[in-house]
Amino acid sequence: MNKNRMRMALLYPVMAALVIVGYAGGLGVIFMLLNETALDEWGVVALGVALVVGVPTMAALAQRVVERR
Repeated sequence: MNKNRMRMALLYPVMAALVIVGYAGGLGVIFMLLNETALDEWGVVALGVALVVGVPTMAALAQRVVERR
């Protein structure tokens, strides 16, 4: 059982790092591709603003739904 705990202690941080790298890398690629469109920097700015405003808004709405139950 001790070996299993050791594997999990190593596996979870590695998985967390890979998820973060994948998420950040994916966003980076999206931002680079958006920068190459006709919108140029303004497309990147619009997506950034949408993320900054949209993510907390969606979290607040989800929290309201959870609290009503």
